[in-house]
Amino acid sequence: MLIKTENECKIKLLELIEKFPRAAILTHVEPDGDGLAAALALQELFPHLQIMLEGKGSSKYDYLNVQNRTKICQKNLQFDLLIILDCHEHSRLGICDHLSKKAKAIIAIDHHIQGNLIPEAFTYIDTKLASVGAILFNMFKERIKQLAKASQKYVADSLYTTILNDTDNFINANTTAATFDMCAELMRLGLVPGEIANKFLHSHSANEMKLIGQSLATIQTYEDGKFLFFYTTKKMLDNLNLTAEATGGLSRWVKGITGVIASVRLQEIEPNKYKVHLRSNHLNVNKIATKYGGGGHKKASGCDMNGDLNTIRDTLLRDLKEQL
Repeated sequence: MLIKTENECKIKLLELIEKFPRAAILTHVEPDGDGLAAALALQELFPHLQIMLEGKGSSKYDYLNVQNRTKICQKNLQFDLLIILDCHEHSRLGICDHLSKKAKAIIAIDHHIQGNLIPEAFTYIDTKLASVGAILFNMFKERIKQLAKASQKYVADSLYTTILNDTDNFINANTTAATFDMCAELMRLGLVPGEIANKFLHSHSANEMKLIGQSLATIQTYEDGKFLFFYTTKKMLDNLNLTAEATGGLSRWVKGITGVIASVRLQEIEPNKYKVHLRSNHLNVNKIATKYGGGGHKKASGCDMNGDLNTIRDTLLRDLKEQL
């Protein structure tokens, strides 16, 4: 059931939290700085909520104490209420999706383009806001102000992380005057922007920088430089003793290249299977992602594809050319 307004979503969420105290927060597979940090902020507001992940929380979010605030999803777990953030589809919940089969109520809050809704869930989607964290801030700003100072700062740091992640440090087209107004309000709650930006965006190990270099060295362009492709292989990761977690944010390194109207990053998951990251300020890459079972935003989307590197590249090139 689609919820039409932000206020209706807030009322329904509070009603469900009160009715079903045994509750968990979920986000999508490979949780990012929006879904995960938004979950941490919501948990600070409602401390009894448990955050369930597919695996151990990324060390990238140690500044938000992620390890102590999240748990790994197990088959024998059961919750009466599931709160799904930054996602509204069964297919993107990964191994945590089994929890939905036992839940008495589900509410999903998202800002991605509507895909296959979870039939049994109350769902609220606002594509106009930069992050799902921004939706939570609008709903609970007065409640946040009633927290102790330390908690206010924690929520502010978490929500700022969601904005940094999904605006790519304010360079994406989803950055609006309202986005900056929100950041100013977060500063009044204790946020120090440079402190969080350095921790979230600039804390790379030497091997992670090598991975960035090796990935960028694979760049190839097509159609007179309009389309840019680059990739990361498992061998690169293995040789540098890194995991797939280290590939997060790689797409931002090719933004702004002269003449490029769309970029594609291919990340090898296993032999003949790749995760595809599509970015464009000119084309609707969500149409391409949804074609292959993925989704996201009009200008930033992703999906998984099977096949060898060259076949996937040629397939995506045809799809991109169709939009010229």
